[in-house]
Amino acid sequence: MNTVSAKNQHLGGLYVQSPQGEQLVFPLKHTEVIAKIAGNLSRVEVIQSFENPFTQSLEAVYIFPLPDEAAVDDMEIKIGSRIIKGNIKKREEAVAIYEKAKQEGRTAGLLEQERDNIFTQSLANIKPGEQIDVTIRYTESLKFEAGNYEFVFPMVVGPRYIPGTPIDGSGDTDQVPDASRITPPVVPEGTRSRHNINVTVEIDAGLPISEVRSPSHQLKIEHSGQIVRIQLAGEDTIPNKDLILRYQVSGKETQSTVLSQADDRGGHFAIYLIPALEYSTDEIVPKDVVFLVDTSGSQSGDPLQKCQELMRRFINGLNPNDTFTIIDFSDRVRQLSPTPLPNTPENRAQAIAYINNLQADGSTEMLSGIRTAINFPTPVGRLRSVVLLTDGYIGNENEILAEVQQHLQPANRLYSFGAGSSVNRFLLNRIAEIGRGISRIIRHDEPTEEVAEKFYRQINNPVLTNIQISWQGDTESPVIYPKVAPDLFCEQPLVLFGRKQDRTSGNLQISGIAAGGKHYEKTFHLVFEETGNVAVAQLWGRARIKYLMNQMVSFETKAGVEAVTKTALNYQLLSQYTAFVAVSDDVRVEPGSEYLSMQVPVAMPEAVRFGKASVASKISLSMLSAPASAEAPDFLRQKRSPQSPAAKEVEMSLSFDLEEIEQDEILDVAINHQLEVISITGLDNTEIADLTQHLQQLNFPSGLSGEIVFEFTVKKGRVERVVLDEETSTLKDPVVVEKIKRSLLLWRVPPSTTGKVILTLHLHA
Repeated sequence: MNTVSAKNQHLGGLYVQSPQGEQLVFPLKHTEVIAKIAGNLSRVEVIQSFENPFTQSLEAVYIFPLPDEAAVDDMEIKIGSRIIKGNIKKREEAVAIYEKAKQEGRTAGLLEQERDNIFTQSLANIKPGEQIDVTIRYTESLKFEAGNYEFVFPMVVGPRYIPGTPIDGSGDTDQVPDASRITPPVVPEGTRSRHNINVTVEIDAGLPISEVRSPSHQLKIEHSGQIVRIQLAGEDTIPNKDLILRYQVSGKETQSTVLSQADDRGGHFAIYLIPALEYSTDEIVPKDVVFLVDTSGSQSGDPLQKCQELMRRFINGLNPNDTFTIIDFSDRVRQLSPTPLPNTPENRAQAIAYINNLQADGSTEMLSGIRTAINFPTPVGRLRSVVLLTDGYIGNENEILAEVQQHLQPANRLYSFGAGSSVNRFLLNRIAEIGRGISRIIRHDEPTEEVAEKFYRQINNPVLTNIQISWQGDTESPVIYPKVAPDLFCEQPLVLFGRKQDRTSGNLQISGIAAGGKHYEKTFHLVFEETGNVAVAQLWGRARIKYLMNQMVSFETKAGVEAVTKTALNYQLLSQYTAFVAVSDDVRVEPGSEYLSMQVPVAMPEAVRFGKASVASKISLSMLSAPASAEAPDFLRQKRSPQSPAAKEVEMSLSFDLEEIEQDEILDVAINHQLEVISITGLDNTEIADLTQHLQQLNFPSGLSGEIVFEFTVKKGRVERVVLDEETSTLKDPVVVEKIKRSLLLWRVPPSTTGKVILTLHLHA
């Protein structure tokens, strides 16, 4: 029997007494994960069970993670015995369908992507006492090195630090305009929700499997021939840490694998290559290493201690001729020395003392740390290696990626180490890819010796560099991702995804320079058959989307958004510009009736301390739990009405009469000495005047000139999704574009204004 805990009445929460302690009752009841691994690929099914414990209909919103490389290609909702398939649509279209269904009283599900590893599931019109299951399916290519495979399933979105100027009261800022969509509320300290998780993984590698283990969870393991079945042990069902599952596959066959598939979209292939090359320690090039460590509040406790332990090993593992320094960042940047230090016993001792004195506190201003590390003086004749250690708990990932993409020198490398139970793998993986380095994740309670030794074995001397990929034959060449193959380090695989539109067979040649300057060459004969692995096409589509998104880390472009959208729709994939929507045919709730809307709170990640996580916005505790009775308090009530009186009042207060002013007169007003408005479509004269005045405050670096064309939408009193029209713009400087974009996001739009706006500006030198 459910009982309400008296001492927690001030939270307004409904609690269940249990042997494990107090539990909060929320709509998300259970998550079931079923993964089947065959060779290098995993097919995963995630079933989220939502239940309405109230006497009114409910909308549940849940922010959750999936792997950052997941190709999400299917979603459905189950009501009783009925299954309603989700359809992939342009995101704006899917949201409109969902909102219309919600108003009509139909049960609807909406699955959106906020980041490569953060997703939002919305479920409208759950009837009182009813359970609805949402099923999400995805394919992923496993990470492996020399027969050691790793399957990861993330379980919780860690708290994010949100920099920037607030746009409104939502927590969104001009630097992170979707902050409210990536920072779910957190279950209060000392309590937990009833939400639990179970994971079942079935591995069929085609070869004997050994050393199945997990540094994160207790496992139950069953062997049946070459198939291994793994489940979480009963005591490990709280979704507050990433599941990390590792196993070993024996046999040299793992050194190279080719998968292919053909359909009306073309011939697709995946190549997994580990060059059979001997690793040599000869001719190690002296390097300069900048250790960049996150000392913000979210690193407090075990995560920072793990980073300190790693750094001590890194310092003691440097080669005699290497140079180094240490930079740490939180809300300010500090450094061991203003110039690189020679690797002497005295300097190492000084570095160890500096490491031991590091303390975690403050916000995560990673951009300042990255800039300091990239611009740190480099000794003549040395390669710069930046080694970043962080949990990655920030919301402005693209700002960091853009800085590395634009300013890291071509010969330099950036390596990332994530320390913790639920780190931001999207940031850590992408920053290493763009920085042409390696990403490593280590739990806060894992040994560091092997990690540090392996890191130095790899970076001291790459195994294969200058990798070139060419198609042999007269037919068209395939489109392959990554576009530029990375350097390979010891036992690291080269993974390529390709599409050949004409589906004709041929040879793909991979060549490179091995250690010692020796030429390396490997040829694959590709044949495309319709009986091939259908997942290969999805993985190519996912790789193409990732490539296109990487081109837009500085700013979104009209052509880039269209290319991602087209690819996602063609391959039925979730992306930031597409979404899955499922709607019941029948009206299940009386249209226009009151309903509850609740954002499902999540557990604080394991080993992250309450009160220390660097989150910019504060969340009211009253919003963290369900109402104390079946009758919900006002803060959870929403009425199905097109516009509230309060909204009308705001609209009236913002209105002022400029109807007599001609549009041409408004556009003739100079914004400042540098920037002028050429044209604006989609706004009335009053709004044009207001936007013109708003942009007057901007100043730009001298010497830049050209025309800049933006497209954006306005609704609910805000500017959304500002994209640059790259084809018609003659000025595309990232600093200028970012400054104007952030100013547009801060413009207070009249609440009644909706639609698409095209803004043409001219910047004078």
